Amino acid sequence: MRTLLFLALAALGLYWYAERYGLAVGYPPFLPVFYWKYTGEAEYPVRVTGLYDALKVKVSGRLEEGRLRVVLLRDGRKVGERTYDGAFQDEVRFGVSPGAYLLRFELQGAKGQVRYDWVTTKFAP
Repeated sequence: MRTLLFLALAALGLYWYAERYGLAVGYPPFLPVFYWKYTGEAEYPVRVTGLYDALKVKVSGRLEEGRLRVVLLRDGRKVGERTYDGAFQDEVRFGVSPGAYLLRFELQGAKGQVRYDWVTTKFAP
């Protein structure tokens, strides 16, 4: 009985925290990320060599609230951007040249689940 009461109190505390401050659980690109009223951003550095001409980002998920923005930056300048809300499944290709890039996932009041993965690759014309 004590264990059940402890688990109920822990669940209530987690719910209170998520409602007040937001919560994100998961580890991209290997696991989906679950958001509860989460606002924040995640940045991933990407190095592109001379063999690649595109950065492919696969995004899928369902957001009950909020939105997701995928932004690719090079030297602080925006190279490409895409915004998602509701249910979505997309594969975005950003044209790139050799160098260092920053892939940013920005979330605003997100509540739901998102799975994303990225890779640099060469595509046939």
